[in-house]
Amino acid sequence: MGSVTQRSPVPEPVEEAVFRALADPTRRAILDRLFERDGQSLGEIERSFEMSRFGVMKHLRVLEEAGLVTTHRVGRSKLHYLNAVPIQELQFRWIHKFAAGATAALLGLRAEVEKGATMSAMAVETPTQVFAIFIRAPREHVWQALTESDYTLKYYYASTVESDWQPGSSLLYKIGDDTAIVGEVIEATPPEKLVTTFDAQWDEAIRADPASRITWILEEAGPGVSKLTVVHDNYERSAATAEQVAGGMPYILSGLKTLLELGRPMLDPEPLAR
Repeated sequence: MGSVTQRSPVPEPVEEAVFRALADPTRRAILDRLFERDGQSLGEIERSFEMSRFGVMKHLRVLEEAGLVTTHRVGRSKLHYLNAVPIQELQFRWIHKFAAGATAALLGLRAEVEKGATMSAMAVETPTQVFAIFIRAPREHVWQALTESDYTLKYYYASTVESDWQPGSSLLYKIGDDTAIVGEVIEATPPEKLVTTFDAQWDEAIRADPASRITWILEEAGPGVSKLTVVHDNYERSAATAEQVAGGMPYILSGLKTLLELGRPMLDPEPLAR
């Protein structure tokens, strides 16, 4: 058991790719631009830098290979999105287990203060969020983890999930006795795609937002490896929903990856229960 707890939820090649991508100041600047306004085309990103289109493309390719940037087509446009999941994984690998509670709290406070105005602007300008992660597990296993409470209790903020996963059926996430999310199944094609509405209920601010949409897309990425892409859209410029999903989804995906690859939760889920 002791040896298992020392393993990183980030495979070493991916971890090295993330560090290499972050080592370059231009690539860090690209991530800053996407943090300021997510969902930009190549041309929009290019205008922020005094270099050729080809040069920007090379930097974007490195960021995509590291999983720090993902792309999503909206109509005929190919837009680039900041993917915070690899950074979340590095945080738990290199910071969480070493940092004292007070230090972690101060870092979190600083991040919240710095991102406040930016997140609101991002929600207004680009009402779409895209997250992606590679998981060393077959798609069928990932699908099971997305749709069964035995799994969600261990990575999805200690919540249970209830649905028969048929189009038109209701969807309910609960944390203890409290309703956390309600929704409706729009499309369910196991183990490839799950689309639901997303109507969060966990606090007053987010309850005031209209329902949005969450799409889970599973692709084979190699023998026994799945790529999971999550698209959050149709939230009609709802600042509370956009901000809270942006902060929570990387944690959920990192927890899902850890659970399926290591067979244990990333963190003890009990303290997260409300």
